[in-house]
Amino acid sequence: MLTRAALITALIVDRPLCLSCISDKSGVAVDQVSETLHAIGRALALTSRTERCAACGATATAYAVARPPVK
Repeated sequence: MLTRAALITALIVDRPLCLSCISDKSGVAVDQVSETLHAIGRALALTSRTERCAACGATATAYAVARPPVK
């Protein structure tokens, strides 16, 4: 699960992606992506809103994690 969470987090840092594109790019099944997003959301500021997916361009629920500010 940790490797999967790290991979998905890397894909969505500052780049909103829809569930389908996250699944396609990570090679993780959609149901497992959803489960992993819930886990990521418990640890990081995960956003999910209707917007354009950075990969496919479709308007859908896109998920992203903001890059932490540099101090």
